[in-house]
Amino acid sequence: MDRDHLTAEQLLKCFFSECERQFRFLEQRYGYNFFCGLSEYQKNYKIIRPYNGQQEIGESFLATIRYEKDHTAIEIIYSSDQFFIEGYMFYSPADRFEFSEILTAARKSNGNIAGDWGITDNFIITKTLQTMSACFEKNSHILLDPSVKLMDRALRIRHTRLEQAIRTQHSENIKEICAQAALAFREKNYRLVVKLLEPCRDYLKKADLKKLDRARQNLLS
Repeated sequence: MDRDHLTAEQLLKCFFSECERQFRFLEQRYGYNFFCGLSEYQKNYKIIRPYNGQQEIGESFLATIRYEKDHTAIEIIYSSDQFFIEGYMFYSPADRFEFSEILTAARKSNGNIAGDWGITDNFIITKTLQTMSACFEKNSHILLDPSVKLMDRALRIRHTRLEQAIRTQHSENIKEICAQAALAFREKNYRLVVKLLEPCRDYLKKADLKKLDRARQNLLS
């Protein structure tokens, strides 16, 4: 059944019931307390409002399953942003890690711990949660009680990935600016060429530097 035949309420009910069933071992074996609801942000604080099946669900929602024990929490979320399921560990209110970040740091396979985009039917919700819970249960000794060294490694991996993402995005931005400048150059809009290229002069290739210099000369002539 595709999403056209499923309401948001049906998707949420499937997510809540399957999550509770698949991760029940957290309650039975480890003593975690379970609750679920719809999350919203107010003044940068996330509030989880219990879902009773009566609320109206619009196009945008963030469903949250949360397990708590002492100062530790586990959250599994289902977001209408690309219909994505993902899991997080909270080792303190300030220490949030994706399941996959901890397992990557532990050099464990994490292919089954992360959700996927476009989870818009009950079968995929169920299958995703089954594989996530199986991987979590197999690695629960790592996820529930990571060493300080492991958490430090996870933070280093996160920072490395963030730096790589920033560099990639910066490179893409420069490419787009150069493409716009090339078009402006062909149209002899030299003022726009200078406006586009001058702020990123230090990152330009030789061909684009030549365009910038020629545009400047044309403006002065």
